[in-house]
Amino acid sequence: MTDASDLLRFLEGDCSPDEAAVIQQWIAADPRRGALLDDLRATWRLTDDTTRRWDVAEAWDHLRRARHRISWWTRFRPMRIAAAITLLVAGAAVWQHRPLAAPFREYATAPGQWSQLSFPDGSRVLLGVATRLRVPRDYGVRERTVDLEGEAYFIVRHDLRRPFRVRTERGTTEDVGTEFDVRAYPQERLQVVVAAGRVALRGRDSVPVTLRPRERAVIDARGVATRTTGVRLESYLAWTRGMLLFDDAPLRAVLAQLERWYDLDIQTDDADLDEDRITISFTTETADEALTALSKVLNVRFTRAGRQVRLTAAHPQQ
Repeated sequence: MTDASDLLRFLEGDCSPDEAAVIQQWIAADPRRGALLDDLRATWRLTDDTTRRWDVAEAWDHLRRARHRISWWTRFRPMRIAAAITLLVAGAAVWQHRPLAAPFREYATAPGQWSQLSFPDGSRVLLGVATRLRVPRDYGVRERTVDLEGEAYFIVRHDLRRPFRVRTERGTTEDVGTEFDVRAYPQERLQVVVAAGRVALRGRDSVPVTLRPRERAVIDARGVATRTTGVRLESYLAWTRGMLLFDDAPLRAVLAQLERWYDLDIQTDDADLDEDRITISFTTETADEALTALSKVLNVRFTRAGRQVRLTAAHPQQ
């Protein structure tokens, strides 16, 4: 049975994924339990002011009066509730030496790294290179909203009562039971590609766009959305299998992804080269092999010193 100490650990983010899933199911079974959790969360947040002397009995009595109609309260032994509330609000002796838990967990990958996460509701996400994902500690209690910077592939377990949303700087993607890729690196357009199901994509000030399988949408810096149908999914999802595929892509986009993929800083001596469009695939494991393949396609030379790479025009043949 879920008790107050379980809820406290849930609010602090100290539960395991399995424990969190059990608590979320318990809360979802009765809307009144969600209201109770809101009360406990509000009380827990009061500990931010560690200079105030809290009257634990008064705080407990206030919460009990606020929920006197909820029979669930009577199932707890008063001493266990009092102990939980003591942990929540008495904190002058404890909390002033312990920082408050952040309202979210952040998962990050460095350049050249990937990571896979599973959510308590059964949804999964594969984080691409140089990516950050913020997940609320109470994810799934009332809503399922995450914040993304970078690229991630989501496999979402649909829940009509709690839509799954991915917020980015340029827009929000909401699933309608689906698998989709979201790419939202800084200084780049927001891109969403749907592999299965449907998603609703909304820019900051734009009308929602519904995307179906094999459809792609981008939102530019002005908030304008453009949709393309019948796209080649392999070109956009190959990264989930450890490959990079580019089909008539501008070189600057290729270089940006190679920088993230292999943790490089790539410069060119010819500004016009950045506007070239190329079709190329990378299935190699090392940066040098990838740079060699790129230099052959572009007919350039590359020099490398650690992370620093420079592309220069190849000497004309004699």
